[in-house]
Amino acid sequence: MTGGPGKLSGTGAYGNEMKTVSKQKRQAGRAGKYAAGIAILAAVLAVAGLLFLRHKDGKYSVTQYASVTGRQAMIYTITDREGHLVVIDGGWREDAGQLLSIINEQHDGHVDAWILTHPHPDHIGAFNEIYASGQVEIDKIYTVPVDYEIYKRKAQEWDEFSVYEEFVRLTEGEADMSFLREGEILDLIGLKMEVFHSFDSQQMAEVKDPCNDGGMIFRLSTERESMLFLADVGVGQSDYILNQYGERLKSDYVQMGHHGNGGMDERVYQKISPREAFFDIPEGMMQDERLNAGEKRALMDSLGAKIHYYATAPNVIKLK
Repeated sequence: MTGGPGKLSGTGAYGNEMKTVSKQKRQAGRAGKYAAGIAILAAVLAVAGLLFLRHKDGKYSVTQYASVTGRQAMIYTITDREGHLVVIDGGWREDAGQLLSIINEQHDGHVDAWILTHPHPDHIGAFNEIYASGQVEIDKIYTVPVDYEIYKRKAQEWDEFSVYEEFVRLTEGEADMSFLREGEILDLIGLKMEVFHSFDSQQMAEVKDPCNDGGMIFRLSTERESMLFLADVGVGQSDYILNQYGERLKSDYVQMGHHGNGGMDERVYQKISPREAFFDIPEGMMQDERLNAGEKRALMDSLGAKIHYYATAPNVIKLK
């Protein structure tokens, strides 16, 4: 042996065997580290993928419901992953049953906020019924500051003014009700709520239809996306809205003015330029050539907007 007594030589059969064992150990070590690295990377990617999917899906779900009456109405809910619930209008008195089921079965009888855009029966009828029943806990009610005398003086038979009188009687002294005015901004379960239009007594004294024209136009926004609700505000308010907001009207989603049968003129929708548009009407109204819903649908098609209406309800979008 050339290595001398008591020493291992790097040559010979025994030395070669030790080299092989050592090499195998190094390779096994590297393989172990590689496998561990892959496992860590996979875990990171899995978490990142989950976060991406959550972000892609969006925190807030906006749902449009059809009226059980087969008529036009305005019924929306907004929910988030924490279980909060916002109701927008709610439809006719006959719609109270389906709405109450949603509130009780999915949200334990609790509403974080209820927005009432204006006091027509196809918007506040269900609210009156549910509120009078005492079956639901409502944290906040947001509506417009309707001038009782102006509305009463100008109300037509189809306004069903008695429904508004019932609302006033039911909510008189309600501490958690706020009357929102144009320009107000508030937090709504983490969404930014901007009021673009509300009932102004001086302005509404000059119009024929103060209930519709004095309705609440508002936008709900996350950091990335937004939805504009036009309620039933009529075409006569288009110039005012354009002059006040112009480019600020741009939104990803829009609830069509006056259910998509009337409401804002073409210039307003061109400024909004939505990706998706919600018509609050049944199939019969969408196809009725005596109405202008078909024209509004054609306009939305020309803007490249996806159309939602009662034929496919409930319709859901995610605000990212």
